[in-house]
Amino acid sequence: MLGFLSLLPGLFTTINGVTNAIANERLKLIDAKTDQQKIAAQERITSLQAKRDVMVAESQSSKINAVMRFMLAVGPTVYLTKIYLYDKVLGLGRTDPLDANLWSVVMATIGFYFLAETVTNTTRIIKS
Repeated sequence: MLGFLSLLPGLFTTINGVTNAIANERLKLIDAKTDQQKIAAQERITSLQAKRDVMVAESQSSKINAVMRFMLAVGPTVYLTKIYLYDKVLGLGRTDPLDANLWSVVMATIGFYFLAETVTNTTRIIKS
């Protein structure tokens, strides 16, 4: 029910946060005892490095891309958070339903997030 909350960390991820995650994964790689643990840690490192590279490229090219993504994501995020937390979990409110067109916008926003991640990961795999 609260699976949408997994989208929020990506919204607030910074380049420094990803760099710290890479450092932590490298420590895990050093401490890994089995080949499976080493492979898993290396895959996470590679994925995080690709994410960091994309974030660096976007931040150097233009701030408008990040601003537009944020502005497009705010509406659906606030609406879904209000429905799940305030209306459903706390039982304190009632949100008017969205019409079909606005639900299409919400689904497109969420779908874009997953599509962007898939394209990033696929590009990384093809390049390696």
